[in-house]
Amino acid sequence: MGGVPQGGRGLHQRRRALTRWNLEQSRADQLHRSAREMELYDKNGDGVVSYGDFRAQHNESSGEVNSLGFPWWKEEHFNASDADGHGFLNKTEFNDFLNPSDSENPQIINLLCKQEIRQRDKDGDGKLNFEEYFHGLHDHIHGYDYENADISHIGNNTVAKERFSKLDKDSDGFISEHELEPVLDKLHLSERYYARQQAAHAISEADKDHDGRLTLDEMIENPYAFYGSVFLSDDEDYFHDEFR
Repeated sequence: MGGVPQGGRGLHQRRRALTRWNLEQSRADQLHRSAREMELYDKNGDGVVSYGDFRAQHNESSGEVNSLGFPWWKEEHFNASDADGHGFLNKTEFNDFLNPSDSENPQIINLLCKQEIRQRDKDGDGKLNFEEYFHGLHDHIHGYDYENADISHIGNNTVAKERFSKLDKDSDGFISEHELEPVLDKLHLSERYYARQQAAHAISEADKDHDGRLTLDEMIENPYAFYGSVFLSDDEDYFHDEFR
């Protein structure tokens, strides 16, 4: 527990340190779960999984899909996870395969962006025009504005066009898969997002006088606000749902 931030630093530094610690724990748990899952497919124990190994465990007619909204067994997803191109997934690659939102593999990032484009590309040209963006992606990225839901359609259009232009880096009137990368973390929430939310929630719970500052006494008096994350591994999906 030595990585949990102690007193003597500003609130911002404590939040960053707690976020970092939460993220380290989450990723360690994630790797552990992926390793256990990999054992189901690595029948010969050679430490790698082929696409055939994976397909053998899944019936394509079952209709099972992953968090991306498309079939787990899709070979494109497998190949994107195969960072070294050897045709097999090692432990790190298999973890990326199971948890694409947390991957730093450029191929997976590109695949996620492609999938977002495909789901909303009504005319099939491989990119999004403003209408496709506005009716399929804008609220997903920025969140639906319930407070201003009654604002005129013209006003909403104006704001959306400004945001569209910021994404449209080459100003060609379309959003490509590469231009979508800067906002991908808003479309696919990662462990880093949950770690930040968890840290903010813990600090808010401990800041009993709500003065925006966190004293050592408040930390000592509210230890479970900080150490409760230790017990989250079995209830991780429940915790994630709280912050969706």
